[in-house]
Amino acid sequence: MPVTRRHFLKWSTVWWLLARVIPARAARPTPIPTPATGGTLGAWLDTLIPADATPSATQLGVDKLLLAAARDDRDYRVLLTFGRIWLDSEARKRGASDFAALDVDAREAVAARAEAARPGSAERRFFEITRQDAFTHYYHQPESWPGLGYAGPPQPLGYLDYTRPPARLP
Repeated sequence: MPVTRRHFLKWSTVWWLLARVIPARAARPTPIPTPATGGTLGAWLDTLIPADATPSATQLGVDKLLLAAARDDRDYRVLLTFGRIWLDSEARKRGASDFAALDVDAREAVAARAEAARPGSAERRFFEITRQDAFTHYYHQPESWPGLGYAGPPQPLGYLDYTRPPARLP
């Protein structure tokens, strides 16, 4: 099929537009989640790690640590932004204005849905990554240890019974 001037101009215009539009879209920065948009994130983290004998995730500032990590990592910002949008849309399906407005049972149902999502799906990745990061930041803090029955590392005091032989196990 011979190339006519009309085809050449049409395809040149299409390629020129694509060359202008695609880089412009790729260069748009992902908005950084902030504490103002962190109400949903805080409610999500408190669903994963609620207060019991130990403080909840937000009481130990885990939400602020995740938001700080998002400032430096574009992919993490995208993940948290997707998660906020998805959680709020799930809440609207249940009649609430946002995820933070849901009661505890509804929040747990949304978390269970995210956990049961197809492996590799965006919902499942959001669940797995934020859960892992929340647990890491939470249990790095000494305030979370008493709930585990863990008094803390033996150092710097050391093993005070070092002069006695090891106890026999039953």
